[in-house]
Amino acid sequence: MYVTVRFAGPMRTLAGRQQEIVPMPAGGTLRDLLDRLAGTLPPSFVREVIQAQLAGAAVLPLVNASAPGGLPDLDRPLADGDTVAFVPAMSGG
Repeated sequence: MYVTVRFAGPMRTLAGRQQEIVPMPAGGTLRDLLDRLAGTLPPSFVREVIQAQLAGAAVLPLVNASAPGGLPDLDRPLADGDTVAFVPAMSGG
């Protein structure tokens, strides 16, 4: 299966690209996708986005434009054709 990964705003600068098509095994999760991206993206993206995400930081990977409950479920299975977008988390009041 294939997942489209999009990079928005400063994530695009860190990734050095706007999007990437990533082959994934059937049943692959968002966590698996992060592991795959860690092997293909620049070290700055890995450090500031992927490692920070695994530690619960302020980058929000949206799967098909949503993150139910406001936080990503890293163990959520992905499906063929899903789109994962990395966007800066927003806060406000």
